[in-house]
Amino acid sequence: MGRTVPTFVQLIQQAAERWKKFRRALRREDQPHFDRLFVRVRCYTQAATYQCHDNPMEAILLSIALDQEKRLHAIEKVLQNAGVLCEIAARMDSRPLLEQTGDDAVADRQESSALPFD
Repeated sequence: MGRTVPTFVQLIQQAAERWKKFRRALRREDQPHFDRLFVRVRCYTQAATYQCHDNPMEAILLSIALDQEKRLHAIEKVLQNAGVLCEIAARMDSRPLLEQTGDDAVADRQESSALPFD
């Protein structure tokens, strides 16, 4: 007797199949980057399986975003240790986004230092 619920790895493969035309339409140099996105999603199969959401594409996209965030953070740490990030950070606003609190004007909002999951 087989499984009636596909595994998350199978859902990743099915999503990659659905996006095959999109991949084909990409420039040749962009295709390996696209492929790596779906490969990196497999690092988060345990969390996505635990979430067990109706729309697996949401878990796939969130996994991609999480992986990109981790990789960006690692690059920022390397640049910061090399002293390069100070020059770059001076040109960027890297403060966390503020949570909306009713009808307050944007300028009047207090900056929150706590993360929503703390």
